[in-house]
Amino acid sequence: MKIIIADKKASFTDKQISLLEKKGNVVFIETKEEWNKSKEIFSEEEKVLALDPGVCDWSFPNEIIDKVPNLRGICLPTTRYTWVDGEYLSKKNIVLTNVPKYSTESVAEHAIFLMLSITKKLPLIISNGWKLDWDKHLGYEIRGKRMGIIGLGDIGSRVAELGKGLGMDVYYWSRKSKDDKYTYLELDELIKSSDYIFLTIADGPETKEFLNKERIDMMKKNSYIINTTGNEVWDFDYAVEKVKDESIGGIGLDEDKVEMKDYGCNIMITPHIAWYTKESFEEDYRIWVECIISVVENMPINVAN
Repeated sequence: MKIIIADKKASFTDKQISLLEKKGNVVFIETKEEWNKSKEIFSEEEKVLALDPGVCDWSFPNEIIDKVPNLRGICLPTTRYTWVDGEYLSKKNIVLTNVPKYSTESVAEHAIFLMLSITKKLPLIISNGWKLDWDKHLGYEIRGKRMGIIGLGDIGSRVAELGKGLGMDVYYWSRKSKDDKYTYLELDELIKSSDYIFLTIADGPETKEFLNKERIDMMKKNSYIINTTGNEVWDFDYAVEKVKDESIGGIGLDEDKVEMKDYGCNIMITPHIAWYTKESFEEDYRIWVECIISVVENMPINVAN
């Protein structure tokens, strides 16, 4: 069995590498350049692919899958798995695994950081060369404000906890989850009444552009959107227009494909670091290694297809 890992070897502990080496011939492909040139995945040996999105650029298309012989499984270190076609893999009897729940605390805390940043008009202050404009940079207190959470999964639930701890009034809409500690509202009412809308809904085909133009138009003047889910779940460009014409107060998001300097308004954009803490990183790799080994042993865990 060949275990091909598209990631830096240094990201794994010696113990993790030793565990993997006991299960197969381990090959590391560490950079995008190496990945694009490598022929390892096309060898005839039975293999498991462990694909870090940074090396693969969040892409492993079906036409490449068709060219990989004797592929037993693909193991992703991400919670999000829609960047690989799991349904297509199922038809070819190839298992797809992901790593759920490893970054719940880190992402929830980052969402609160984004909320505080746009409430205090930090993007405007930064774009103004760190000079305070007393007329334009007046912030707000969040105590007593309404937090509206769309999607009460692991991350949404933790955001709700943190918001309640800060003295916010917490409301939510969720397709499946319920929690009596917070107030449930129908989706349109939640959007119309919330001061802060948190997009913590799962990213997938059924939630594509979930927060569309029509729903964004329902928002209160000076309300805010915080998104740590991904750009597929909303109409980002339209939301930007609404911030620029001051119909809504601001946006906070965690995203590598756009940059804060490109907008010059109250939009806080961090690189894709919401998950990236020491604790999350260690937990992610611990579970990822377990997933790889489980696929090698033909007893897969965290199956995503």
